[in-house]
Amino acid sequence: MNFQGKHVLVTGAAANSGFAIARRFAAAGAQVAINDIDPDATVRAAAEISEATGADVLALPADLTKREGIAGMFQQVRDKWGRLDILVNNAVQHAIGHSFADMPFEVMENVVRVNLMGTFLCGQEAARLMIAQGGGAIINLGSNTAQRAIRNRSIYCATKGAIEALTRAMALELGGHNIRVNTVVPGYIRTNRWDHITPETAAQRRAIVPIGWESTGDDIADSVLFLASEQARRITGSRLVVDGGCSVQLVPQALET
Repeated sequence: MNFQGKHVLVTGAAANSGFAIARRFAAAGAQVAINDIDPDATVRAAAEISEATGADVLALPADLTKREGIAGMFQQVRDKWGRLDILVNNAVQHAIGHSFADMPFEVMENVVRVNLMGTFLCGQEAARLMIAQGGGAIINLGSNTAQRAIRNRSIYCATKGAIEALTRAMALELGGHNIRVNTVVPGYIRTNRWDHITPETAAQRRAIVPIGWESTGDDIADSVLFLASEQARRITGSRLVVDGGCSVQLVPQALET
């Protein structure tokens, strides 16, 4: 796919899937800006993508829990490019390890601010640019936990469910402005968190995946680039599931009787 002349912003892109998505857009000819909360990590990631692809990658560190941080980031986009063709809302806070009954308010609030409010406010800023220029595409990163809960991640599940609902509402309201909005729904992704698990745990995770292997950042990037492309020009309000078949099974094969 060719994204020459397109301007792309990817949030949460200093590592893992966000980094892979930004790198693939840059390799496909787009002008790319990457966001993350850590300024040093954001600058390093931008330099790495630039070195690998030859693209001029814009580093936009910002805290997406802060409305002024989001506004400042988009002002830099306006100043640099004057437009935005594609927004990928990838930034996420996982809040691993807190039960529903014991979830601290501060943890719950942070997850809502990053996952839901960050997606909403970044989408709103992008939509204003896209309306003025005559169109664009927004891809929100979802999760299978929107429909099937996992333990000790209640607020994460809730925000991912809200993102799917928000995607549909955005698609409905922005369609008349030639703005398409879709969700990519990953399953197990090999991230840097896998560096700290045992081979046995990795094998257990893979055993849950019907095709036998976890997704990579590039697998997620493939789906994001497709939904942002002209090949998907009639697709909006949809959820594209990239989970190796995890969500289609009732129980893993080892538990079938």
